[in-house]
Amino acid sequence: MTTVRPGSPPRLLFCSYHCYLDPSNGAALATRDLMELLAGSGWPCGVFSGPQLDYEQGESLPQLLSDYRLQVEVRRASAGPADFSVYHLVQGGLPISVYHTPNTRPYQPPGRDDGLAFLSLLEQVLDKFRPDVLLTYGGYWLGQEVIAAARRRGIRVVVVLYNFAYRDAGFFRPVDAVLVPSRFSQAYYRGTLGLESTAIPCVLDWSRVQCPAVEGRYVTFVNPQPIKGVFLFARLAQELGRRRPDIPLLVKEGRAKAGWLGRTGVDLSGVSNLFWMAHTPDPREFYRVSRVVLMPSFWLESFGRVAAEACLNGIPVLASRRGALPETLAEAGFLFDVPERYTAESRLVPSAAEVAPWVETIIRLWDDAGFYEQARRRCLAAAEAWRPERLLPRYQEFFTRVSRAGGTAGA
Repeated sequence: MTTVRPGSPPRLLFCSYHCYLDPSNGAALATRDLMELLAGSGWPCGVFSGPQLDYEQGESLPQLLSDYRLQVEVRRASAGPADFSVYHLVQGGLPISVYHTPNTRPYQPPGRDDGLAFLSLLEQVLDKFRPDVLLTYGGYWLGQEVIAAARRRGIRVVVVLYNFAYRDAGFFRPVDAVLVPSRFSQAYYRGTLGLESTAIPCVLDWSRVQCPAVEGRYVTFVNPQPIKGVFLFARLAQELGRRRPDIPLLVKEGRAKAGWLGRTGVDLSGVSNLFWMAHTPDPREFYRVSRVVLMPSFWLESFGRVAAEACLNGIPVLASRRGALPETLAEAGFLFDVPERYTAESRLVPSAAEVAPWVETIIRLWDDAGFYEQARRRCLAAAEAWRPERLLPRYQEFFTRVSRAGGTAGA
């Protein structure tokens, strides 16, 4: 049983089989920004994560670490039949250990041998770091075992929910508190699982995403995959290519590659104003050149990180009314209804009439300088709510309350 000394912040460990360093995963980015914010304010924080990346094609953990140009110490070991490596590094003021096995596949839970090796290492990390609170996400069998390992030591457990994939209320019975990034998520899980949670917006590292200047040359769509609305974007690109080929469109690859656009069935061969940007770990590279950002999500967004990051750069956002996007963009941006038949699983392309309001708004933002300036100022004003110095006290109070009192915290 751990005990928090009066006046001292609790020791916080993040653990998940999902890779903490994954730049393609919004949950990982949000967690990293949160942990670095707390560590920067003097909290003792640490990370032990697995290797699972959410890229659809080919990227590996060693490649990712090479792209980051981080100084990494690699130790190789084995546990039973599982051979693995552990990468040790320091980033953002936190000690980070990442378990790596070449057997990892995107979206697939680990096999038993690899999972047990990960858990064996976790036991060692818990004994050495001695956290007061463990923060985690990931709902498959290994997530349950991570929670159980912490609970056996009397460590408080917080599960953070960045999506709507959890279906079993029993998963949360041993958990002390649940954290969500929006009131929409809070209401959703209260209604579906009877689960109480605390809603605090995602932390955004302004130094990582805010551009010194925004050139504003493109209408930008990030992460071209079905859940993010690639089928709607394809029709929109076709219509803008026909009506306004002078308005350049930028597709920025993320978790998904550009190939999804070619699988929509929309003929874009004659669209001359369509451009691409490969995935980059520095989001300022595409925000810097964006005049408008599109977020036509077909699934429920739990927060809308891209929308918020665009706003803090003063870039107007056009988004669907899905999930928490109306909450995130309540004071800024432009929201559009997407018919219910268009879902994350559907492969239907909206009609020209259905994307017409999007097209008209883009054209007006492009042509009407006064209208654009009003939208830009609304974005900057709304983004003030996400300043780290405003969110830090809320997170500090939450984790302190959990560490001292236990019980599921609701707010």
